[in-house]
Amino acid sequence: MNERPTRIPQYQYLYESLRQQIIRGDFKSGDLLPSEKDLQNQFRLTQPTIRQALGLLVQDGYIRKHQGKGSIVQPLPIGLGVMSIVGRLANTANTTRAERMTTTILTKPRLHPYPDDFLFTPTEEDSKVGFYYIERLRAMEDEPVFYEKIILPNRYLTGFSRQRLENRSLFDLLRAKYGLLVKGGEQKVLAVTADGELSKQLNVSIGSPLLRLDKRLDTNRPDFSFYSSLYAKTDSYILHGRF
Repeated sequence: MNERPTRIPQYQYLYESLRQQIIRGDFKSGDLLPSEKDLQNQFRLTQPTIRQALGLLVQDGYIRKHQGKGSIVQPLPIGLGVMSIVGRLANTANTTRAERMTTTILTKPRLHPYPDDFLFTPTEEDSKVGFYYIERLRAMEDEPVFYEKIILPNRYLTGFSRQRLENRSLFDLLRAKYGLLVKGGEQKVLAVTADGELSKQLNVSIGSPLLRLDKRLDTNRPDFSFYSSLYAKTDSYILHGRF
């Protein structure tokens, strides 16, 4: 077994190890994960640690618990952090493979003032350290679906501007590289219409209806929350998830 990074808790390390095995296909949809006792023996971890890691896998949609059977692997979610998407049209209803979503970075991480149009107000401490700003476009089958602006406080993120973000989960990067695990947060949702910039990015007509979701995402570090303003074109997809 590889040496465990010291920056993350044991349950988080186990969660990441099992999650990567599921993504690689070592465990396929419908398979059973090893029992809690087998995981204890394999990873030399306590039962509460095992259950905490399995609980995160349930929460993120990778497994479900079945009384009397164990942990059953689910179809890979199409990840949006705290959400996933499912097709709402007949020809997209079975969309389940995460690799069908692509992420294009429009603005690479750079230091930037907090945007005036975000719906959440940052803490005074965050305003003092400054922020990293990212813009990205996410597409399904080359059709743009999400345009997102992200703000992260300039804290704990050594070398962040040099990280590769194209076609990569930001949540995975924060968890694996910096030991920052999203634990919940707050969300505000409103209906908007596309202006010139949104019509260009999402390939819709000016005035088309869009969904805007602004989020404050809290992590395992009490002094690190980050913020997102996401515009969604939901004519073909339904947003789904727990928050």
